[in-house]
Amino acid sequence: MKSQAETAGHLTNSSGPHPQRGTVLRDLELTLVGGSRCLLSSLRGSTSLVMLFTGGRNLHVLFSDLESKQPALKEHNGRVLMIATAHPASDTQPASSADLFSQALDEAGTVHKALGAIDANQKPVPSIYITDRFGEVFAAFHNTDIGSLPNAQEIIRWLEFIEQQCEECSPPEWPE
Repeated sequence: MKSQAETAGHLTNSSGPHPQRGTVLRDLELTLVGGSRCLLSSLRGSTSLVMLFTGGRNLHVLFSDLESKQPALKEHNGRVLMIATAHPASDTQPASSADLFSQALDEAGTVHKALGAIDANQKPVPSIYITDRFGEVFAAFHNTDIGSLPNAQEIIRWLEFIEQQCEECSPPEWPE
């Protein structure tokens, strides 16, 4: 019997390609900076999730830019999770953003591999996934060139797009 996620979309697996639009990210346990553990699904729920995979590269500037856009994140029901392969310089997050921002540590790269944020050599690569509240990928960006990844404003536009989706409002599917 197929799970609901398998019926609704494609699940990522550790040997598969990078997730594409329509892929449902599998649930797994994360180690948050500070030592606590949580399930990826606990960070979703009623919000879209922006996942920043550092892949050994510094995406902290983008993380900070997104922090400066907290009102827009709240307006579009967004949440940001940065998954780093190296321990960040600071373990602290502003208390006002604790409900919108999380940081996880993935020194062994196992989360990167499990969620497809790897290159052809199985090494972590900078990636950004933007998912809806159910964990379905709406946008996926992978590149070794940080300059080609979306900026904070582009990510906010994706969240706005996801927020505007309404299954009941879309045209019915007609048989071919």
